[in-house]
Amino acid sequence: MRYDRTVLEVKDARYELVREGPGQALALRPILTLQEAEDTLFAENLQKLRFWSLISVFGLAMASGVGGYLLSGMLLRPVRDITEAAAEVGASNLGRRINHQGPDDELKTLADTFDSMIERLERSFAQQRLFVQDASHELRTPLAAIRTNIEVLEMDPEASPEEYKELLDTVKAQTERLTRLSEDLLLLTTSEGEVPELEPVATGAVVREVIAQLEPLANQRGVSLAHDGDANVEAMASADLLYRCIQNLVENAIKYAGDGANIRLSTRRVGNITELAVADDGVGVPQEALPHLFDRFYRVDRGRSRREGGTGLGLSIVRELVTCMGGTVTVASEPGKGTTFTIQLAAPATVGAGANSRSVHGARTAEAIG
Repeated sequence: MRYDRTVLEVKDARYELVREGPGQALALRPILTLQEAEDTLFAENLQKLRFWSLISVFGLAMASGVGGYLLSGMLLRPVRDITEAAAEVGASNLGRRINHQGPDDELKTLADTFDSMIERLERSFAQQRLFVQDASHELRTPLAAIRTNIEVLEMDPEASPEEYKELLDTVKAQTERLTRLSEDLLLLTTSEGEVPELEPVATGAVVREVIAQLEPLANQRGVSLAHDGDANVEAMASADLLYRCIQNLVENAIKYAGDGANIRLSTRRVGNITELAVADDGVGVPQEALPHLFDRFYRVDRGRSRREGGTGLGLSIVRELVTCMGGTVTVASEPGKGTTFTIQLAAPATVGAGANSRSVHGARTAEAIG
């Protein structure tokens, strides 16, 4: 070691002897070359950069985690709501809705679709409950009539043969009504959701066969049946189902239009649509009853309908069968002037496929469908 004034050299290091502090104490301060100073400064800055980089990465990781958690919660909320709603939904609890409020994206579409599905299910279950109630009531009425007549006769040990015959006639009539009601209920049940095979059907031939079948009933009531329009017009339909629809409409008109009424069946093609109309000039239907005519078990005059042997399902069957064939049925009526039912079905793409068109001869009857 060599002392040179205030500079000390120890091996490769040089120190300067200086006085520092209030007491002017001697201290050694390293003397650095420019390169050494730059290297030291760089090392210090690099150390600081590493430190703040670690702090930044940790902060970003924390922020990303919290933000991702919150964002995923917001994005998955509709899915969670759908899951909770699906768990709560039951046959007796269909009032649950998500009502998602948010941007019009895939999740909102999913939530809205779920709400629409539950709404359809709610309507379906409500209609099913009402249908079961009405069907139970309709089945109970003839059974009660049979039971009452039997009990009355049992209380009369001296009943005459005429009274027994009257009882048998009543039981037979009520049994026939139960049979018709059961067949109509079965037809409604089997036709729901079914898509029948459609083919070109000669509507004029179907109308003529319906008239031939129901003419005896019409003559009993003094009702006239007539067919006008294009007899060769065709419709894409099931011959059996179309026959049943027209039969129900004509039979309904014969029973309720009034004695002496005129019933006109017409067929025509309008563009790509084939129209079949059953019109009468009878008593008509009250305006307040029109929206309910196709409802199951609905009757404008309940007492008269039962006396006529109706089940209250004829027009409901027409609407169901026409819908199955991809068509529509509408009604227009004016009290005192008459009622018109109109069936609209798709017309064949090629007119005049006479060799391929069918009527109901040799086909299955509508009652056998299912």
